[in-house]
Amino acid sequence: MDIQAILVLILSILTINLVVVGVYVILVLRELRETIKKANEVMDTVTSVSSLVSNPFGTISSFITALIDGYKAVKEVRTIRSLKD
Repeated sequence: MDIQAILVLILSILTINLVVVGVYVILVLRELRETIKKANEVMDTVTSVSSLVSNPFGTISSFITALIDGYKAVKEVRTIRSLKD
């Protein structure tokens, strides 16, 4: 065989190989994009659920703080009234 024919054969094999690898990379990147979209949807759902859960706890915390402050105020008023008597 002629050296030129061997080089053409090698070049053809490399070209076919690069085309196959290129197609595979494109398919992997497409799948990666879909996975990232799904992960983004999951993160959005987690964010909305966590805000729905944290808002009532913040309200309950504020309510308890107000009750404690009210109790302290009543206790202070009782202390002042007992000092006057």
